[in-house]
Amino acid sequence: MSIRAISLMVVALFAVCHRDERIIEYAEVQGTQQSDLARPQRIQEAETVAMGRLIAVVSPEYPEEAKQQHSTGKVVLKILIDTAGQVKEASLLTGDPLLADATVTAVKQWKFLSFSRNQEQVEVETTATVEYTADPPYVITPKPIPRKLRVSQGVSNSNLLEKVQPVYPLEARADHIQGDVILQVTISKEGKVTELKLISGPPVLVEAAMDAVRQWTFKPYTLNGQPVEVETTIKVQFQM
Repeated sequence: MSIRAISLMVVALFAVCHRDERIIEYAEVQGTQQSDLARPQRIQEAETVAMGRLIAVVSPEYPEEAKQQHSTGKVVLKILIDTAGQVKEASLLTGDPLLADATVTAVKQWKFLSFSRNQEQVEVETTATVEYTADPPYVITPKPIPRKLRVSQGVSNSNLLEKVQPVYPLEARADHIQGDVILQVTISKEGKVTELKLISGPPVLVEAAMDAVRQWTFKPYTLNGQPVEVETTIKVQFQM
């Protein structure tokens, strides 16, 4: 084989190898880009904002060794909340190392309402603080938001979409009985009346009042953008 032929073969082989390297590099870049697209956006939030969406808390167990050494004070963790509202990662920022493991174990079981930006669910980086004291309650954690909100009758009336009037009982009308029936009402996340309890009112008017209120519908209530159950009082008036 001539030197020219050998040279041509070397050049061709180099071109093929170089082309394969470009293909591999392109595939790696595409894979990285697709991975980045699949990964949810991650944002940072202040602790006060994040704890406003806390719905479930597990309190840490005070470690015996820490108690014996009278270890107290605040433990601050850096946490990552995933798109489902679960604490995905937790690590110590500041605080007594004797208290760190117990705090991390507990905080990883906390639950948040999910976070979103531009209608897309996002992961959130924030901090979580737990305080250990020498006196009861010994361990102080953030308070979760209530799963059932208490609102005034005025607020519930402003969200009323459909109101069914009660049928005046014939017995009450014949006996000229009138007055107000006060009910404690639970409104579901969908705006439906799910529970009714009597607070006060003439017994002969109660059933009619409940039958009517069960059919009322409300605009769903939201807290931090999430629908919640609501507890309120409703007054049903019977007048002749």
